[in-house]
Amino acid sequence: MEELTNKELLSRINELEEKVHKLERDLVHDKLTSLKNRAFFEEKSKAYLNNIHKTKENKRRDWMGFYDICFLFFDIDYFKNINDTYGHDVGDKVLKVVAETLKKDLRLGDIVARWGGEEFVGILLGANEEQAKIKAEEIRAEVESLTFDEPSDLKVTISIGLSEFKGDLTFEELIKHADKALYRAKQTGRNRTVAYSELGE
Repeated sequence: MEELTNKELLSRINELEEKVHKLERDLVHDKLTSLKNRAFFEEKSKAYLNNIHKTKENKRRDWMGFYDICFLFFDIDYFKNINDTYGHDVGDKVLKVVAETLKKDLRLGDIVARWGGEEFVGILLGANEEQAKIKAEEIRAEVESLTFDEPSDLKVTISIGLSEFKGDLTFEELIKHADKALYRAKQTGRNRTVAYSELGE
């Protein structure tokens, strides 16, 4: 009888541990796409930037170039039209497929998250602007080549804004720069990548 009670107790403990793990996963993951969520992305990004600032203070001369970081801001083009034309179920499917593509195409160690709606963000560690733009273009082309069984006529593209960490830029400034670059990409025809440095600001 006592052995049975121990088994039941162990089962309860395992069940509770699984619930705790699920809660932890839900806290940092977007439920629809399974990508990391915005809060996790902000926390991790700020931690990386704080580490860079501390390294600069401690090492001064030899920090430059060692901690290249670029931010990417992705937006699914004409996403409202997709929802209006094909319905929200298809819209959700597009979000999931694009999220999977972003996660698959980014490098090991990079972080991609859902920012909100049809927007995603990524942070590329150890990548300068030129390297980040090459990677962004690879992702953009991959999304453009996606095909869907249903509806078969659906075509999806994304616009991308890119910002590179320089000087003492904060997380908020880097995101703002990437967002401005994204806006320019959408302004100038969509389905393209624009770097903040190209805006001439």
